[in-house]
Formats: sequence, structure tokens, C-alpha cells
Amino acid sequence: MDVPKYLEVLWNHRRLLVVGFVVAVLAGLLAGFTLQNGRIVSRAVHSYAASTTVLVGSPHQPLYQAEIPGQTLTQGQSAPVQKDLSQAAVVYAYVVAGAQVRASVEGEVGALADDEQITALRRTTQPGGDEKFPGRLALPILDVVGVSSDPGRAERISRAATTAFVTEVAHEQDASAMPTEQRIELTTLAEGDAVEADSSNAAIPVVVTALGVILVFVALAFILENARLRRGEVGPAHHGRRSRGRARRRGAAERPEKLGGMAADPAGGTASSVGGPSGLDGGSVDGGGLDGAAVAGDVERVPAGAGER
Repeated sequence: MDVPKYLEVLWNHRRLLVVGFVVAVLAGLLAGFTLQNGRIVSRAVHSYAASTTVLVGSPHQPLYQAEIPGQTLTQGQSAPVQKDLSQAAVVYAYVVAGAQVRASVEGEVGALADDEQITALRRTTQPGGDEKFPGRLALPILDVVGVSSDPGRAERISRAATTAFVTEVAHEQDASAMPTEQRIELTTLAEGDAVEADSSNAAIPVVVTALGVILVFVALAFILENARLRRGEVGPAHHGRRSRGRARRRGAAERPEKLGGMAADPAGGTASSVGGPSGLDGGSVDGGGLDGAAVAGDVERVPAGAGER
């Protein structure tokens, strides 16, 4: 069974591929990890979120009161209307994320970085539920969330935002001279620790970088193999052209020698030829009696023939 050509090429350049594998591993580690304070830490961006849970209540709806007593109504006066606190919690979430609360938080913990934020959301699940998957409950409970790449700072942002929100609500109530029994009551239920939120996968830059380096070395192996084959094709052709060139030069050098030899031989041949014709001439002279007799005989026969006629 024949081995595929590409496998043969890779096997011929196996040392290069081994070096490429080592370089790929090192490049992947450098892309995914870094050294900080003597420790190897991931380069992936980590984000932490800390939340403070606030209960939105009312004096007319005490949390631990099972029954709300009736009220005596004065003639001509309508019954009081209780505000839907669960719907109010949605509006308060926007107040928490507003500019007033943010300015107060930055005055306490410093300016927020680009990866830091203040947000809030109304709870729709049980305490153990995750608001990434909202439930069907409409609770008058608000989570004030601080987000940062540092878990401790995320907790400080959440606490400071809660304090600023409560202060802002009290300030607005005082500015409106709102009676105490008509005011919203905000009660802090829990201050949660920072937990890691969604972050980039640390393995992604490692795998992508290592794979890219390996592909570069594989491509280099095929380039070197192609160059080697081209040199093999050019070499014999160039050698053949050189051989033909030497043959031409050798033939050109031998041609004058042959011409010189031919010039010398004809001279001797001319002498012999000259001697030859003279011999032939002499022979002709010596044998001229035969020729002359033949001619004379012919002449004699001609007149005889003429006389006969």
C-alpha cells in the first residue's frame, strides 16, 4: 500500500515539525497565561459580581403582619390605594443605575473603570434561583449589583450603591415632606459575597495560538519540500546544458585541426596526382601506338568504306 505523498513530506520534515510543536506549546502558554507577583495566572478577563438584597416595604403592609385591619372612612373620602411595590421595584432598579447613585459611589470608592458597573434587578426567583433564567414571581425585592474585575472592589461598589440609593430615596421623601406612614421603607436583607461572573475561556487563546503555530510549521515543511523538488529539476537540466555547451566548444576546437590536416594532405595528394597524370600521360604516350594504330586503322577503314560506296 502506497504511503500518501503528504504523509511522506511530513515524515521527511519530522524534525522541523517537532520543533514547531515545541514552539506551539510555548506560544500557547504565553498567550493564555502570564506571571504576576510570582504566580502564573490566566490572561482571561475575569469579572466578579456582588449583590446586596433590599426589601421594598410599606408601613401599611408590614412584612410580619398577617392581617391588615380595616380603617374608618370619613364621608366624602375615598379609601387609600396601596401601591404595587413589586412594580415599584422595577422603577427603583433604574434609579440605582442612574447618574446620582453613580456619582455618590465614585465619590466613595473612586472612579469606575470601563469594566466596572452598577446595576440592579427585581427578583423573580427563590433565593437560590439564578436571575439569568427569570422565574414567574413578581417580588418587591431588589438586588443592587456591583461588577468589577476585582472581587473586593465589586463588593464595595455594591455596598456603596445600596447606601447611596437609600440616601437618595430618603432625600426625595424629605424634600416632598412626605408623611412617615406614606413612605417607602427599604430594608437590607443580605450582603452577598462576590462571585465570578461569565468570563472568557482561558483555553481558547491557548488552543488558537498553538494551532496557528503548528499550521505555520506544516506549511513551511511543504514549502521546503517544494523548493527541494525544484532544485532537483533544475540541476539535471542545467548540467545537460553545460554538457552540450562543452561538446560544442570541443567540436569547434577540433574542426580547425581537421581543416589543417585536410590542407596538408591535399598538397601531397596533388603531387601524387600530378605524378599520376604524368604517368598516365606517359602511359598514353607509350601506348600511343595502340591508340594511334586504332585511330589509323579506323581512318584507313573509312576511306575503304568510302571507296566501296
